[in-house]
Amino acid sequence: MDHTKKTDNTVCSDTNEVKEYSTDGKVRHFSTEEDINQKLIKIIGKKFEEYRKTWDKANRFELVTDFPLFLHLDMNQECNYQCPHCIIGDIYETKKYYEGSYLSFEGFKKIVDEGAEYGCPSLSPQGNNEPFLIKDLHKYINYAHKKNFIDIMLNNNGSALTEKRAQQVLDSGLTRIRFSLDAFTAETYSKVRVGSIPLDKVKKNIETFLNLKEKGNYKLPVTGVSFCKVRQNEHEVEDFINYWQPKVDIISIQSFVPPTTNKEKYEKFYSTDQYEEVESKDFKCVQPFQRLVIRNQYIYPCCVSFNKDLRLGSIDNTSIHDAWHSPKMNEIRNLHKKGLYYKNKTCKDCVNLIYPTKEASLDRILQN
Repeated sequence: MDHTKKTDNTVCSDTNEVKEYSTDGKVRHFSTEEDINQKLIKIIGKKFEEYRKTWDKANRFELVTDFPLFLHLDMNQECNYQCPHCIIGDIYETKKYYEGSYLSFEGFKKIVDEGAEYGCPSLSPQGNNEPFLIKDLHKYINYAHKKNFIDIMLNNNGSALTEKRAQQVLDSGLTRIRFSLDAFTAETYSKVRVGSIPLDKVKKNIETFLNLKEKGNYKLPVTGVSFCKVRQNEHEVEDFINYWQPKVDIISIQSFVPPTTNKEKYEKFYSTDQYEEVESKDFKCVQPFQRLVIRNQYIYPCCVSFNKDLRLGSIDNTSIHDAWHSPKMNEIRNLHKKGLYYKNKTCKDCVNLIYPTKEASLDRILQN
């Protein structure tokens, strides 16, 4: 299944016509804009448009840029929630799959400085964590903004976003912010967001942010909410979309992907409509053409947690540019461009987790 696939449908809303689209087949986006990037082009201008054109070419495997277009910084593994479908909710798995020291502000600046040298346009200072547990997070964002990164994005759970920090974020230069909620009702929220504060308090934090943004006439960051669709919350998708559509710029409904290869542990979270009839054979991953992931101090070609064998080096002794052009990275790109993902075990395991088959599920049940 080609990750460049884009679908476009129109759905009804009580207020506006809502566009639905997907750029990777895993995440469905809902917006009154045809594409949120069109809104950002209107706000930021020509340089953002050119960056997205290059991004689209990379997604079509038409070019390999001299430097990654996106730096995904998984700076630590700290979270105040213990969501059962997330790796950070399991201390054992976190220790098993994550290595190295948390990324310091000095390490962050080193990465950003190299990116700025090569004109890198996009960055996220957040991975499998709650970014607002980082003290002075707005200073990280503002440092990248001052280094001319034009698409700085952040996901968070909304629990730690006080009014003071909301104002700091609005003034930081952040391009996109998304609140990961995964539920419409408080009852479901407490089940899928274990250890959370009450949903009403999270909503209040988001509303405070939106009010400050409106009162200050801030065009950025564009604001969204996300919903990871699992079996335990799938009945609330429509209500979630209808509730948030008038309030935010974009709504994202994401298919669940197990964070590790322990599929037996995570299989209960697959939504009922997620299973494929047959194993995917034509998948091509675009991540090695878009980005590098820096997890603590280590450099990886993609965002999966179980890719130690694909490690490209460390920022302590390897430049991002060298990692991007390394033989291992080139080999991974060539495999995916040719549709031969299954020749790499990590890639094959990842695809099988993204697109589970009914047959494989039945086999495991019978074996047990």
